[in-house]
Order: sequence, then C-alpha cells, then structure tokens
Amino acid sequence: MAVASTAGKVLQRRAIQCSFSSVFHLKNSGMAYKESKEAEKIFLTAVALPLACMGFAGAATWGYRNFLMPTKKGGGMLTH
Repeated sequence: MAVASTAGKVLQRRAIQCSFSSVFHLKNSGMAYKESKEAEKIFLTAVALPLACMGFAGAATWGYRNFLMPTKKGGGMLTH
C-alpha cells in the first residue's frame, strides 16, 4: 500500500522496523510538528487503541473467571 504523506511514510517505515515506541519522538528528530502529530494519531488509532481494548478484554475475562464464575465448590476463586 503506497502512502502519500511524509508522516505515513515514516510510520510505515517504522512499522516495518518494529520501532513503534519511537513514534512519539518524531518531532525531536527534525520532522515537522504537523507531520509528527499525524504520525502519533495514526499510531494511536492503529496500535494503541486496539491494544488497550485487548488488555481490557483480558482483564475482564480474568476477573470474571476468578471472581464471578461459579465453581463446583460454591463460587469464589477458581481452584485448578
């Protein structure tokens, strides 16, 4: 997929290099402020938001299984 904007190209290159953690340091690397903000927005939408949703779903599942799911012993913590 071809990316037209400079921010998109940088983000695409960083995605290939697996270095998403440095996406927030783009404005310190000489990239234009507007372009760095666009890259941050793309990163947050494409990576951080889905990751947070998966973390929340995992925590909710763990909580349900450990505190709310009935067991043969009458509820409470599961015993494995």
